[in-house]
Amino acid sequence: MKKILALLLLSSLAWGTWGTAVSFKGEEVILNSKGLKVGAMAPAFIAINKDFMEVRVGGAKDKVQVIAFVPSFDSGTCKLETIAFNKKISQMKNVEVIVVSKDLPFAISRFCHDNNIQNINTVSDYKDANYALRYGTTISSPPFLEGFFGRVVYVVDTDGKITYREVVRDISEEPDYDRIIKAVNSLTDK
Repeated sequence: MKKILALLLLSSLAWGTWGTAVSFKGEEVILNSKGLKVGAMAPAFIAINKDFMEVRVGGAKDKVQVIAFVPSFDSGTCKLETIAFNKKISQMKNVEVIVVSKDLPFAISRFCHDNNIQNINTVSDYKDANYALRYGTTISSPPFLEGFFGRVVYVVDTDGKITYREVVRDISEEPDYDRIIKAVNSLTDK
């Protein structure tokens, strides 16, 4: 029993070294890595939208991108965040908002219909989530949340460079919309 506890403690310390520690309602949650830094290039990847169409996320585009990773559209906070992005940022010029979860496209379609989400891209990375791993958003522990995404937001300029990153410290809370909008405005007001 002591060996098992020692291994659990050691693995927890190791994840804390390589991953990012956040929380979920007070319980520690470890994301798979420290994530991409401001100034790094945002790798492009393909996700699937509610209509089972491929959507390119990240990389250079003709619009500023807000890429928001969320655990599930079926949670209350994810719902509030997606509705807020649909209202606030979607009305800005030259901005594309992409909310990424591991929910199946069927669930995303239902969610968008029920909440009148029309102005932003809601996509699923349910197939393998390899790029979510590179973005440092995948939960590594505790086991009951393993594989879901933490609440992480990136702002990416038109060249594909990350200009803002927010790792929400408690997954049950919303991101700081004012700071995100300020980051977007600094790119679109030029």
